[in-house]
Amino acid sequence: MKLEKDLYAIDKTLLVQAGEPISRKTLQRVAALSEKIKYVPIKDTWLMKDLVETFKDKRYANILHPPDINRKIVRSIARIRMPEKILSELAYLKTRSPYTYQHIMVIAILAGKVSFDHSLKNKYMHDLAVLLSLFHDLGKSRIPLSILDKPTPITIKERRILTSHPLIGYVLLHYYFGKDHKKYSFSSFQHHERLDGSGYPLGIKTLNKYSQLIGVVDALDALISERPYRRKPFSLRAAIDLLLDEAERGRFRKSLVRTLIIYSRRENPGAKIVIAQRGRDQAPLDNAYGKTARS
Repeated sequence: MKLEKDLYAIDKTLLVQAGEPISRKTLQRVAALSEKIKYVPIKDTWLMKDLVETFKDKRYANILHPPDINRKIVRSIARIRMPEKILSELAYLKTRSPYTYQHIMVIAILAGKVSFDHSLKNKYMHDLAVLLSLFHDLGKSRIPLSILDKPTPITIKERRILTSHPLIGYVLLHYYFGKDHKKYSFSSFQHHERLDGSGYPLGIKTLNKYSQLIGVVDALDALISERPYRRKPFSLRAAIDLLLDEAERGRFRKSLVRTLIIYSRRENPGAKIVIAQRGRDQAPLDNAYGKTARS
């Protein structure tokens, strides 16, 4: 694996040169560059305010219910401490790509919500689920806006650059966490991988349970959000239908998708979850998501 451009940290430290193989040795060198890490509590920062504000997102009114669970999520968030340089990265991303930043806020809240569900066999640490979500898309801070916000299908070269963002984030997190990188860096590297091996960047099948959680809520928000590459977002129903199809194909954990559906159907939470073959919402027209332009 290689990057097409030099990669610098937020403090201007050169981490990896363009064309340099991203090997285990390279990553160890990057982690060793990290000086003493300063952790800051986010409870008194602008980030905490933005996360709390995200609970007002009307698209997820049913999922982010009832309020008492939201208060528990907020208490979990208040316990989080993160490297100061990652906070600086998020501040930079907030200015550079408001959509990506807001997407990260939503994913953190949704991951926190799902982590509280007692029906999931693998229990999650609530504050860790939120923390890992906060830097899953950190690598997009180095992707050109001309690609992130392109309204038409991207080229093969542009797709290669776009799909490098998990690797970019992975390298950045090695630097920001230093010797503790193994506890956190996988959240960036694995969130686009799928259980059937169809994801990227490596097409692996064995995924950390937090990566599986982040991957599902990341896909949901990407589908129902307004983006330049489609005039109209997916409806919540159409997005959930698509996620169900993906789960049936073995790409997502069914229990995670089922949990989102139950949350979104507040009026009938105990209903059996099945894939409807008739009367399903359709994907929006003029949708360039996932499409590559013909050369």
